[in-house]
Formats: sequence, C-alpha cells, structure tokens
Amino acid sequence: MQCVSPSTVVAGLLALCLPLAAAAQQADTTVSAQIFINASQLDRDGRATADEGLALDLKRTFITIDHRFNQNWSAQVTTDVQWLRNSDVSDLWLRHAYLQRSFGKGSWLRLGNAPTPWIQQESAREGYRYVDAGLIARTKMGAPADYGVHGQYARGDFTYAASVVTGGGFQKPRLGRRADIEARVGWVPLKGVELAVGGYRGTRAQDAGERTREHTAQRWNAMASWVGERSRVGAQYFRAEDWTRVVKPGSDDQRGWSGWASYQLSPQYALFTRHEETRMSLDIDPRTRERYSMVGVEWKPNKHLRLSAVGKQVRQETAKSRLESHEAGLWVQLAF
Repeated sequence: MQCVSPSTVVAGLLALCLPLAAAAQQADTTVSAQIFINASQLDRDGRATADEGLALDLKRTFITIDHRFNQNWSAQVTTDVQWLRNSDVSDLWLRHAYLQRSFGKGSWLRLGNAPTPWIQQESAREGYRYVDAGLIARTKMGAPADYGVHGQYARGDFTYAASVVTGGGFQKPRLGRRADIEARVGWVPLKGVELAVGGYRGTRAQDAGERTREHTAQRWNAMASWVGERSRVGAQYFRAEDWTRVVKPGSDDQRGWSGWASYQLSPQYALFTRHEETRMSLDIDPRTRERYSMVGVEWKPNKHLRLSAVGKQVRQETAKSRLESHEAGLWVQLAF
C-alpha cells in the first residue's frame, strides 16, 4: 500500500475546505476550518529524530459546522484529525457536537460534547494555540472538550461556567461510575484584565467497568491575564491531587505554573514567549520535573494566515534520567 504524506493531506484538506466554506455561508449555517501545521527539526540530547532534517506535522485540522435554528437555539459540530511525524494518521475525532440554548450575551446552556470551562479560556487569553496548547492541555491535566451538560452565566464583571461531564474526554468517550464536575469563575475588574479561579473533581472515567476507584482526582486553577490592543501578559498555576492515581494505590500530587507574554510590533508582526515548569509526581517520584520554554516571531499577512518562526526547549528530569530536547521551525495556522 502506498503511503500518503502529510503534505498531500494538507493540500487535499485545503481543496475540500475552501469550496465548503464558500458554499455554506448562509444566514442560518456556516462552515469554517482551521488547520495547524508545523515544519521543524526536533533534537533530543543532540540527536535529530529524523535523518531528512525538517519534518512535517499536521497538528490539528478542525472543520466546524454552525447552524442557528432561531434567535435562541443553535448547534455546532466540529471534526478533528492530526498526523504527527513518524506515525499513522489519527482517527477522525468528533471534537464538538452540541445543542445550545442562549439566554442573552455570554449566557448559555449546552448539551453534548462541548468545550470545558478552563482550557478554552486558557487558549483564548494566551493567543497562540496553533503553536502549542496551553499548560493544562499540554500536560494532559484536563480535556479541552467532553460529553455532558455545560453552562455559562455572565453578569456584570463576572462570568460563571460549569460542566458536568463523563470525564473521559472527546477522543475516547467512556462512562465511569459517576459524573465529573469542572467549574470556573472569571472576574474582569479593568478593561482587558481577567482574574480567574477554577477546579475539577471526579474519577476521569478511569473507574469504568470492573476497575475499582482508589482515589478521586482533583485540580485547582488560578490565572491572571491582561489583553491589550498590542500586548498580552499572563500567568497561571495549578495544583492537583491523584490525577493519575484514580485506580492505582498510593496517593500522588502534581503542581505546575506557566507565564506568557506577546507584543504586536505592527499589524503584521508580533513577538511572543512562554515558560512553564511542572512537577507531576511530588510524592512517589519528587525529582520528576519538566521545564518548557518557547520564543517566536509571528507574521500575519491577512486574516487567513498566521506563520511563526519558533524555537522550543524542554528539559525533563526524573530520579533515573535527564533529557533535553530542542525544536526549531515554522508553525502555521490556516483559517477559512
């Protein structure tokens, strides 16, 4: 069987998305697409992972169909696929599939597979999701979407959001013995400034079937950010208990923080950076830690294209080993 390259897939997706987006822009239905691509070289401890130098990743392909039934009712379906270097193309995931009832600006109720409260806002405040996911999503300390009931209520300077979900995430839906709960409260005391706290509690559907629950996973979040006309600055922190020990004996805690900043030099060019530190096993293996750093420059010639030259460094340490990786290349977002 002949192999198909990621570049061929990208070209095919563009050929498919462009006419769909143009044909479906009706008053009640819209079709849009986002494609995240990067061409980079990744070195681990001084050894390149691919002999050919630059390798291509199709990080994400989102095709979204939004339909509005009337002023109050709407629905959204978003598909998701990826193809990472040296691996087969992923399954076609149903990223979002929900029915929404609106109750005014910023207030709604969603039923189905919808974004979870923390990660969506985390990405929106940082602003460079196409380069890398935010702290919680990148470290797999939460799922960006899940099946359940999701609600948001906005009043004055405060926004309240909560989800009652399966805990299994959108990629491999499954049911545990009880529902999980995630919540977030955001406060905007000044224009562009948001202070937020949130939390998660449940079994992450790990106790499905015959598996016995040993612990309940918990996570607490805090974030402060400012988004201005030309700048973004923010930081967040999480603390978790037993995130990976739901069906395993022995308790373990996790901690992590992230800081980011960007500056728009002109309408076309911007500089951005981010640094993260995590400790994912404070009790069982307290020497386990990771330090992640990223810096880049972005070129945005039009509303459809964002292109960044990025350098990344990741340092990982355990009781038995120390690893360091470097990655440099181009990251691209195409939107239609």
